[in-house]
Amino acid sequence: MSLKIGDWRVNLSEDSYPRELVLEVSTRCNLDCIHCFRYAAERFKLLDMCFEDYKKVIDNAVNSNIKRLVLTGWGEPTINPYILDMLNYAKSKNLIVVLNTNGTKLPEIAEDLVKINIDELYVSIDAIDVDLYEKIRRLGNLSIVSKGLEKLFEYKKRIDSRKPIVKSIFTITKLNAYQIPKILDYAVEAGIFEVYLSFYIHYPGGVEGVSCLDDPECIEKLKEQMGKVSVMAMNMPIRLWTPNTSSYTSRICPFTFNRALFVRVDGKVTPCIYMAYTWSTIIRGVKRKIHEFIIGDAFHENLTNTWKRNYNMYFKLYFNYMPSCIDCELVNWCSYTLSSDVDCWGNIPNCAHCPYHYKFSYCPL
Repeated sequence: MSLKIGDWRVNLSEDSYPRELVLEVSTRCNLDCIHCFRYAAERFKLLDMCFEDYKKVIDNAVNSNIKRLVLTGWGEPTINPYILDMLNYAKSKNLIVVLNTNGTKLPEIAEDLVKINIDELYVSIDAIDVDLYEKIRRLGNLSIVSKGLEKLFEYKKRIDSRKPIVKSIFTITKLNAYQIPKILDYAVEAGIFEVYLSFYIHYPGGVEGVSCLDDPECIEKLKEQMGKVSVMAMNMPIRLWTPNTSSYTSRICPFTFNRALFVRVDGKVTPCIYMAYTWSTIIRGVKRKIHEFIIGDAFHENLTNTWKRNYNMYFKLYFNYMPSCIDCELVNWCSYTLSSDVDCWGNIPNCAHCPYHYKFSYCPL
């Protein structure tokens, strides 16, 4: 397998294979968050992956030399009725197992997560103020999440276990940006090891006027606050991940860098979570149509074969062999930047305006 670029010919290593699998086991959710991009998806079906199909995917992953499994996606994983069996099965295959959740089921499953010995647990917490939390995560209850984390921490301490390592994702909007310092204090009290600050990506039909990423004034205030909280974090037993607020020179595709594939609830393989479904985004005032980009089927094809067959796309993503749509002087007029179909260099798909690529938002890996 080789790719010709000018006078150069680049070969993919024969022992190249995916290292990580991001797996969606449900597209259903028990919350109604104002920033959730599920509402922007077209022809979106509410489904759970059955346990037999799940085992097919996990066995496929193991046979493809994948070492790390992340359960997340366009739905809430813990809604799947087989979630504990799924986690247990993955651990029985010696996979590093990560669960990304809204935390609503934690009081019920906290002890089980410790017993199963999952490696990492990501919990989304977007406000420390109870009323604001419920305004952002509609149908949610912060006290339930807090009780679940407390139960998890106490059980870990009781049996002297370090796992799961608990991390938190905080989605930044104009509504909660001022609460960022409070999330650090909350993290220390709740036993959270790492906090990821991630911008809300606006979409057609989404709540208007809450996107901080699209507001220069909000960005400037956030920059000032980021400096302060970064210093705070240095004196706390936690790590802090902060989003990009201005630079466009340093770009990286998290999925490609981590050699990861995304598998939807129906078994279809996509390059990443961003291109898993057809939907639209609005970033810096430009509306873009993101089309689902299917590259394989985890129920019927070895994942390493899927990876290798798409080597030309991964070269482009790994080495940033693409334009930069977000800061291009033609961004407001160029037709290429209006969709993920193709970029102005002829690359398919067009990843040159992905918010994860620019580190505006944290890519759930």
